[in-house]
Amino acid sequence: MTIAFSRAKKGDVICFHRSVIGRLDMKRELDGDDKTVLSLMRLSAATHTTLFCAVRALTDEDRYDSVIAFSDGKLLGVSDRISPRAGFCEGGNLRCYDLPCGRTGILIGNDFEYPELWRALALAGCALCYVFNEKKLSPLDEKLLSSLSFIYGITTIAVYYDCSLLFSPDGCVRERKCDDTRNIADFCETRKPKILASKPRLFK
Repeated sequence: MTIAFSRAKKGDVICFHRSVIGRLDMKRELDGDDKTVLSLMRLSAATHTTLFCAVRALTDEDRYDSVIAFSDGKLLGVSDRISPRAGFCEGGNLRCYDLPCGRTGILIGNDFEYPELWRALALAGCALCYVFNEKKLSPLDEKLLSSLSFIYGITTIAVYYDCSLLFSPDGCVRERKCDDTRNIADFCETRKPKILASKPRLFK
């Protein structure tokens, strides 16, 4: 991890798979008993990077599969898995963020299987999408990610347990890494931010 951070440049995006941080107790974070969020904010500020951190967020008795976004030491927001799978609660935060590499959306777990979520991000102007999945990448997942990247014209970075892949908007795999937590995408135009904070509307 230290090696990856020492190579980080201003404007890079650093992704944490869920296995890195694991469980995040939001009550303990708010009470100051745990300082994981504070440490991540400091890391983002020190490296002048954007951090996408996949976590299992606990709130009272509920648990969510989420990704917390930081940029240059500031908390950007929290994205949730929308579809309830593997015991997680149904989330309501489908978000996109304005980053130097362009307007960026996040899909978590099996949410990438739902075309209506891709369509919602595309209509919001996302040129880039990060897909976080706790599993190992399967050939079927790779084909589906390739197809959806092509259909919606979105550059996709898929962060899996065993590797990360970069799909161009034409559906081709541009880059495949199995030993690096850092993902960089700098070929998208910057756009104005838009937040999708309510549950996504299904498109016919």
